[in-house]
Amino acid sequence: MGEKEVTFSNRDRDVFLISLNRGIDKGALISRYSRAAALDIREVYDREFAENPDRGSEFYRRVFSEYGDESIAELITAQLGIQNVSNVVTKTMEEQRIGLSFIEKSSRYVRYDRKGTDGYLYMKPEKIGISGRPAAEYTDLCDSLFSIYARSYDPLKKMIVEMYPAESCVFTSRSSGASADLESMDPEERKLALKAYDTAVRARALDDLRFLLPASTLTNLGVSGNARSFAYLIAKLSVSSLQEARLLGKNIHDELKSEFAEILQSVDSISQREAAIAVDHNQDFKGLEDSFSDSRVRLIGFNPEDEELRRMGVALSISNGLHQDFRRDQTKSSIRKASENRRSRRDKPGREFEIPAYQFVISTNYGAFRDLQRHRMMTTIRSTLDPGSGYDIPELIAKNDSLLSEFTSLMMRAAEVWKLVKESSGSQVAQYCVPYAYRYPVFVSINMRELVHFTELRSTPQAHYDLRHVSADMYREVTRVHPNIAVIAKFVDTKEYPLGRIFSEFKKEKRLA
Repeated sequence: MGEKEVTFSNRDRDVFLISLNRGIDKGALISRYSRAAALDIREVYDREFAENPDRGSEFYRRVFSEYGDESIAELITAQLGIQNVSNVVTKTMEEQRIGLSFIEKSSRYVRYDRKGTDGYLYMKPEKIGISGRPAAEYTDLCDSLFSIYARSYDPLKKMIVEMYPAESCVFTSRSSGASADLESMDPEERKLALKAYDTAVRARALDDLRFLLPASTLTNLGVSGNARSFAYLIAKLSVSSLQEARLLGKNIHDELKSEFAEILQSVDSISQREAAIAVDHNQDFKGLEDSFSDSRVRLIGFNPEDEELRRMGVALSISNGLHQDFRRDQTKSSIRKASENRRSRRDKPGREFEIPAYQFVISTNYGAFRDLQRHRMMTTIRSTLDPGSGYDIPELIAKNDSLLSEFTSLMMRAAEVWKLVKESSGSQVAQYCVPYAYRYPVFVSINMRELVHFTELRSTPQAHYDLRHVSADMYREVTRVHPNIAVIAKFVDTKEYPLGRIFSEFKKEKRLA
């Protein structure tokens, strides 16, 4: 358990770090706050934990068996590394809203043309449960997609340099803060600008190339979270129809049982509940595809603005300690003032902006969906990934006849292999065949406060252009129906930036210099 003097960061102040080695002991000790009569939890540690190395495990075992109280499991945390997992399964994992934080390998800043011991980095057929001809066709498709990805990197970079030469780019001068080109810079600043330019060119090439990656692409994932949420994640994976997901759930369980085995005993009962409510989503959105495939963003649900203003007025009157509701004009004035007081996108609107809500159907490509899904305050409802809604062609590939021909040929080939795998192994397994370029219609419900956060963050110049377009379209749609409320979203950037990373990269280089 450790010596007393290193158990807590201090022994005489009201705020202190708890530095026990085992998470289950820390969780058990913190849990004692709810029922301990002692004025200082450090006294509880000295009395109950210091000489009993099994106290934490015994506590959780007793509480779960006697009371079934799962909430205290949230007081134990762990950090987990998960490597060589497909993008099909990470999307399932990242749907979990509460208790887990994810960080995933980027497809925008990391090249995916490296090979491992068994070839390109995609989930091999035997690991997803396909064999015979479907496995051979699947392998050939994935190898071809990664091959053109690898071969196209240098040609795309060359195209970008020709289309957007460094001499034509505008930077921000370190000395004056004003816009400046290379010609007006001193040698030292010009060197920093060119370095930022090279990074921006590389990032833009990868932005276009990621359309080629299949959903089977392997990625690495860091997860930080509490034991209760990990137990739920394991249970969810264990009832998946995907072989990869079930094995991953078992592996996560095996790694975490040394940290909190007592809590993981609840996994079986959670799994049974998950299996009982599991829904086959294969038919979701069929029939919507024809209606929405030509529209990137469609606003399909909202209340009249006057009704939302009335509700916001009630909330504002309560938050201001008043005994009568705000009038419409007072609510509008309050919204305008809140907008004026925001100095940057990091100044968040008040909770009254959680009252207006909007429902969208967003039909962007799977690559962009992966970024969209990270905004877990949204309600996102999706179907099984398939090629039924067509695909997007990135700008640079569209301008290169040779690459375009290969690209379109491989997209059609992917649809054929998807059909073959679907017939042999089902629609869930067939998802692995679908490239990021394919459109993926999803239903999104979002309140105004989250919409402000999403559209302002994802419209910044360094964001991927697909998500910038989605953000701009969502902003325009909401402004169209709720102009008096939408003024709060004052930092949405709807301009076009061919090399969007150049500004943030130049700023970084100047800071490091």
